[in-house]
Amino acid sequence: MQNQNTVLLRNLNDHRRLLHCIQSKSQLFHTPIKPSTCTLLIKQCNTLQSLKAVHASILRTHLHLNLFFCTNLIAQYASLGSTSHAYTLFSAFSSSDVFLWNVMIKGFVDNGLYHKAVALYSQMWGLGVHPDHFTFPCVLKACGYVCDYKVGVKVHGNVIECGYAADLFVGNSLIGLYGKLGKAEAGRKVFDKISDRNVVSWSSMIGAYAQNGYFEEGLFFAKMLNERLRPNRAAILNVMACVFRNKEADEVCGVVVDNELNFDRSIQNSAMQMYARCGRIDVARGFFDGISDKDLVSWASMIEAYVQANLPLEALTLFKNMIVQRIRPDLVVFLSVVRACSNLALFKQARWIHGLIIRTLSNNPFALDTSIVDLCKMRKFGIC
Repeated sequence: MQNQNTVLLRNLNDHRRLLHCIQSKSQLFHTPIKPSTCTLLIKQCNTLQSLKAVHASILRTHLHLNLFFCTNLIAQYASLGSTSHAYTLFSAFSSSDVFLWNVMIKGFVDNGLYHKAVALYSQMWGLGVHPDHFTFPCVLKACGYVCDYKVGVKVHGNVIECGYAADLFVGNSLIGLYGKLGKAEAGRKVFDKISDRNVVSWSSMIGAYAQNGYFEEGLFFAKMLNERLRPNRAAILNVMACVFRNKEADEVCGVVVDNELNFDRSIQNSAMQMYARCGRIDVARGFFDGISDKDLVSWASMIEAYVQANLPLEALTLFKNMIVQRIRPDLVVFLSVVRACSNLALFKQARWIHGLIIRTLSNNPFALDTSIVDLCKMRKFGIC
């Protein structure tokens, strides 16, 4: 006869039934969970409420003392955004197991807590827990967001010391790190040492060049990539950031078509920005109009494209359409629109935008002050 917990678990086909099971205090949560069902049940929890209920049942079985189950709980708490619960569990479970440390570091990184991830890695290293090829990509990503060159170099030294200098995934992460830190040439040295480069290696190198203004080098690598491997979506986005000429813009779009890549919103947004830089506002607008699910980046990019092309009236018209569509502007959009008003010397529009800025950015004092200062420069309107 099948275990009762197992039968109940199989009936939890989706999150609603799981949550209902918890809320109705079903038998599953009044009796200890067997090890055979524990992991599956943890992974089915899509809310903090459901995970806490499962966790409580696990406590009655003492499975929380098992490293495997503890690690799964930590990972699930982190995936639901509760790094505080995850870290409490992690701290209570003293272990030198690198997998446990990796899960907690990844939890911090996935939730944008990069300083905490770097600090935990430093603690890990200090306690003599040896990182592996899963640890370093997460830590290097965190270092890139922390933007601390000294820390990045130190971790790179740890990579070499632990024997992962030739590891493909670690190498790709190092390239990305040096790109974010403004050290594209250091990234190139890492790239040259990777013997089995994949499309991520090439894409990371192109991105590093693009981030640091080495657009010609980025395009050169893009051509080499296209000759050797099939470019992926990330590579295309990085290449588009390097393009400032019409011919190259058309070539990149041709690569997208040739490789049967989907013109999703991110690629369409990047293509719009690319053609705007090339002075092809009509083509940029074509991409904008073709985006069925426009996001804030789509609107902001097209408005800024009009401003850059000295078409302030078109920028303001599009901005008004954006407001009608109930898209909430951010600081970037407002700064573009303020410049458009300044170019046109429009009193009524400037007044209207001034009111919008106050209502929209009231919870962001820095953004509010920045936008109002720009409007105040329009002294002849008597706004300030």
